[in-house]
Amino acid sequence: MRKDEIRSLVVNQLERFQEKEKYHPRVIDAVVEKVLSEYYNIIFLRNPLELARYTKEFGYTTPLTVSLEAATGVYYTNYPTGISIVPIADKASGVRRLSTPVQSGASFYPMDSREHDLIMSGSFVDTITTKIGYIPRRTRIEYYNMNATVIASGVRADILIPFSNYLDSDTVLVPEIVTSEGKGFIDRVVELLSKIPPVDLNENSKEEVK
Repeated sequence: MRKDEIRSLVVNQLERFQEKEKYHPRVIDAVVEKVLSEYYNIIFLRNPLELARYTKEFGYTTPLTVSLEAATGVYYTNYPTGISIVPIADKASGVRRLSTPVQSGASFYPMDSREHDLIMSGSFVDTITTKIGYIPRRTRIEYYNMNATVIASGVRADILIPFSNYLDSDTVLVPEIVTSEGKGFIDRVVELLSKIPPVDLNENSKEEVK
């Protein structure tokens, strides 16, 4: 379902108030994002591999650039403009898969910062040339053991992104999780919104959405 269709569906499930009192689209999107993140984490606890179904692909048309931070010697890839990740409680976090547009034989494996620090302190891992470690951070992905082939080709990334990062025309895949009471995703969103009073969105209103 498209992002704007999800928002419209939520609006049409809400209780009707006075014509001038409505929910601001940003408020609706924020609640949808919260619930969607909850569902992603439920999926993770059930089977982490299932999260790959709900990612958005980046770098498949134009590969994402691998850059070098001269001061530290760290290779990294910035997330695409306007994109962040949904944090997940494992090493891969919201970056569920990395690959290259060329068949270089390189494989990417998620690491945490402590492992990276230990490896940088010296180990025999340098003898392995086809495995690249990556650490998802808030604004970029950092690498260990990057090789020249991948630097030249760039990378592709399958990223779990928040609802707010999608365009209105984008398709957003929602996990089909239903509670024992028969409530699904939209029911959960409407339930949370029902606890937030709508406001007068007319231009002459003193109410203002923060």
